[in-house]
Amino acid sequence: MKTSINFKDQNLFISKVLDGYKPNNANNLYIDNQKDENNSGNKKYIFSVVSNKGGVGKTSIAIALGMFFSQKIKKRTLLLELDSSPGDFGIIFDIERDKSLELALKFPENYNKFIKNINKNMDVLKGISNPLIAENINKGIINTLIDYILKEYKYIIVDTQTVINGLVLDVLRLSNKIFTVSEYTLESIARVSSLVSMLEKKFSIPTSKIRLIINKKKFLPFFRVYDIARIINVPIYTFIKFDRKFNKSKFLFNKNNIFNTKFLREISRMLLKEG
Repeated sequence: MKTSINFKDQNLFISKVLDGYKPNNANNLYIDNQKDENNSGNKKYIFSVVSNKGGVGKTSIAIALGMFFSQKIKKRTLLLELDSSPGDFGIIFDIERDKSLELALKFPENYNKFIKNINKNMDVLKGISNPLIAENINKGIINTLIDYILKEYKYIIVDTQTVINGLVLDVLRLSNKIFTVSEYTLESIARVSSLVSMLEKKFSIPTSKIRLIINKKKFLPFFRVYDIARIINVPIYTFIKFDRKFNKSKFLFNKNNIFNTKFLREISRMLLKEG
């Protein structure tokens, strides 16, 4: 059985993130995507959301990203779940059991049979619910599937899991941007800092692709923003304030209410700043 890295039991440490790694050009899909760098109209994008701490809002951020690109930018967007714990997509979007990433990997040329449309320009591909099956997916097999998907979609938004396995690493290497998510606590930021360091040093994922998001920010007088940045030496890309009105379960009832939340507005501002 293939091994995976579970950061939940790892000793917490604060590490400095170094620059200088270059992308691995061995992957053809990655090379093709980079060739379109100067032609943004044709370029396709993969944005991954990752954290090694549960409950920080990965899925909520992934959904908000999907809503922004599909509804505000009005481009075809696929939400891809890489959570086999199992994930939330099946319940949130009421997806049938016979529509899943497992089948899409087996029949990549017919992947559209296993996705579900949940809104205009927005489709979802549910993850593999059995972690043992996900653990034994052959290295690089998801590259073929993503190649097919990018023929039809402008954006792929990937919601990952706290356990980093081979399937997640394959997609992170293909991603244009990786949004790492932490809560507004030292313990959470320490965990995510160790994740960033591990991705860079062990798996050669360029830190230039990584954007650190501090989610669920609350007012804490003893825990100032500039103190965080000075302690961890990891650039903080943006802060998202805690928003009680945003709930990913809104998709079950009235998805349009998501547009009225501060959470989505702050995600939108973040993406517009990124350009």
